Amino acid sequence: MKAWGLTDVGNVREVNQDTFRMKRADGEEAGLFLVCDGMGGAKAGEVASRLAAEAFLEFMDGKWSEGCTEEQLRESYDRVNETVYDMAQSDPDYAGMGTTMVTAVCTEGRVLVGNVGDSRAYLLDENGARQITEDHSLVSELMKRGDLTPYQASHHPSRNVITRAIGADATVKCDVFPLEVKAGQYLLLCSDGLIRDVADPEIYYQIYQCDHPETACDRLMALAKSRGGRDNITLLLVAF
Repeated sequence: MKAWGLTDVGNVREVNQDTFRMKRADGEEAGLFLVCDGMGGAKAGEVASRLAAEAFLEFMDGKWSEGCTEEQLRESYDRVNETVYDMAQSDPDYAGMGTTMVTAVCTEGRVLVGNVGDSRAYLLDENGARQITEDHSLVSELMKRGDLTPYQASHHPSRNVITRAIGADATVKCDVFPLEVKAGQYLLLCSDGLIRDVADPEIYYQIYQCDHPETACDRLMALAKSRGGRDNITLLLVAF
């Protein structure tokens, strides 16, 4: 297992509200990976994403290197949500803050993906790029109802409105996706700063069909920024 991560403020924003973390077990095919995309005022969004990331690592300590159950993953999300929500309630500077969070716990051919918000996880192999997570967003809900096409959703004025976030409410529901993985596959975690400017086929090409996956994050970042870089951009790539 190898992993690479990259984050950038983009071309427009003044503060990077994204956070990513990677943790590997020495000598083992095990890893813990996450991407958070904060929301709220510039200061609050940055605090929310960093706080959620650190709280998740703390609550998962001692569990992830030997794998974890879906129940343990959901419990960790619950506790992270409580941590961010309590700070948002106790400090006026952080009122209304929240963050997306997508995580992957990897152990010996098994991956447990968790998600709240519209940051995404993709699995890439010879069959293409498959989106594992489901966006918790307004346009996603409208698409499910048949009110928007994917093209309309990508240009909708409310495409950045999310319907579920860490810390926004006293409780939150985490989606969990168990995966079996094999050598030669890739797992990508990313914030929506990548997705809004780079299409899924382009993501697939840069990661799976190019000869140098170790530089895929750099190429995708450059591509997103060349098309405007209107948001913070974060990518975390795991090779199995």
